Formats: sequence, structure tokens, C-alpha cells
Amino acid sequence: MGVRKLEAEDLPAVSVVHMAAFPDSALTMLGAEAVHRYYEWQLTNQREATAIGGFAGGKVVGFCFGGIFRGAMSGFLLRNRLFLVWRLATHPWLAGNPIVRERLKYGANVLKRLVDPKTVVSLPKTSIAEPFGILAIATHPHSQGLGVGKLLMKEIENVARQRDFREMLLTVHPNNHQAITFYESLGWEKIPGNGAWEGGMKKYLQP
Repeated sequence: MGVRKLEAEDLPAVSVVHMAAFPDSALTMLGAEAVHRYYEWQLTNQREATAIGGFAGGKVVGFCFGGIFRGAMSGFLLRNRLFLVWRLATHPWLAGNPIVRERLKYGANVLKRLVDPKTVVSLPKTSIAEPFGILAIATHPHSQGLGVGKLLMKEIENVARQRDFREMLLTVHPNNHQAITFYESLGWEKIPGNGAWEGGMKKYLQP
């Protein structure tokens, strides 16, 4: 078992792992090409992010994308909007799935903000350091229990420490109890809110 940075030639294997680990996600339902394009965008356009893979026998069995992400979803949607429209036009039943429909609504709002100048808001600059975020982490179901996820999280945490980050953030589905237990075992804490917990977690890194 080993870990190294992902390269473009690893993306087909990353897509396989994603689709096996998240069979019910909207991205998976859009097909392997959509998954490939999503991670290609993150790998080639997020300059402040790091993509690592867990390998067993030379095969990708898990991956993690972490760092500072800007336009992770909006950039992907903008670049691939024609492909995604074509995908939905040729697979109209996808729009009937509630998960896909929810993501479509979100995507439409994102694109509207991107193309409508009246929705552009200038935010004041801040001196507060941005936290190191985990965009995605997955282990192929056939390789679960081998310590792949723990190895990936340890390595991506090392990356954050080497870059002098003091805090890491991630989001998990509130009903994914297995993942929540896993993160808590690694020192992650739930971020409290005013109402029901929405899945945000954080980990402070000691200097």
C-alpha cells in the first residue's frame, strides 16, 4: 500500500473508485465521463489543491483532494455546461431523480450568478487565513478495511501541516454514520450550528 500525487493518467481509475464508492451521487448518475471531467477540472485548475491517491498493487484504490478550492463546482459547470446539457437531453430520465434534480437546481443557480453581472458582489478583502478543505475522499468498497482512508487522511494532513495551515474542514452527509465515526476517530469534530447539524466538521492542527 502506498500514496502518491495523482496524475492525469490516473483519472480513469479515480472515476471508477468514485462511482463504486458513491453509486447514488448525482455525479455518478451522470456517467463516467461526467465524473472524469469533474476530477480533471479539480486536478488541472485548482492550483492551491493537492490530489493524492492510495495504491495497492499499482492500482488506484482510493483518493483524496484537499487544499484551497476556488470555483470547484462553478468552474466545472461553466466549462462543461454543453456536455451536461447534452447528457441530460440524451438521458431525460435523469431529471426525474430527486438527487439529480436537486443538483440541477443548484447548478442552474450557480451558472446564473456566473453569467448575470447584476449578481456579482465584490467582497471585502480579509486577512483571515483560509482553512485547508477536503473536497473529496473515497475508498473503493473492495478495499475498505485495509487502512486506505486512514493513510490518505494522514498524508493530506501532512500536506496541510507542511503548508502551515492550522485548521482543516470537510463536509459529510449527516446520515453517513460510518464516515462520521471514522473522521471522529482521527480527531475531527462536528461544527455546531443554530439548528440541526448540517455535516460540517473541522480539525485543528497543532503547530
